[in-house]
Amino acid sequence: MKKYILLSLAILLPIAVILVYYFIYDMNNSSNALCSFKGLTGLECPGCGGQRSIYFLLHGNILQALRYNLFFVVAAPFLAYFYYMAVRVYILGQKELLRNFIFKPWFGISLLTFVILFFILRNIPAWPFTYLAPPQ
Repeated sequence: MKKYILLSLAILLPIAVILVYYFIYDMNNSSNALCSFKGLTGLECPGCGGQRSIYFLLHGNILQALRYNLFFVVAAPFLAYFYYMAVRVYILGQKELLRNFIFKPWFGISLLTFVILFFILRNIPAWPFTYLAPPQ
């Protein structure tokens, strides 16, 4: 019984968060919010524009979402898959999937390299890299 309650929560909670975010988040009022990192350094962090990117994804504007945070839009399907696998392994108890779910060292190194590279490239104030930074 506990397993079914946890499974129901694992399914319903992300749906509830997405629905609340879809109906509550107001792009016009929230666009003035400044990232703490950007406020201190003046640089765009890898997550800058992520919230606006989610907003545009939920409203079906994929190109605009890519414009605000390319890395998040590309990573979103992988995050959804990791969540799905975590539910199967840790809530449903399908431990045989745990062998496939554990990350290899090259994956972590690659991910960290891509995040750092994205951070550096989106802060270069020259033409093609300005497309990686969210619009002002």
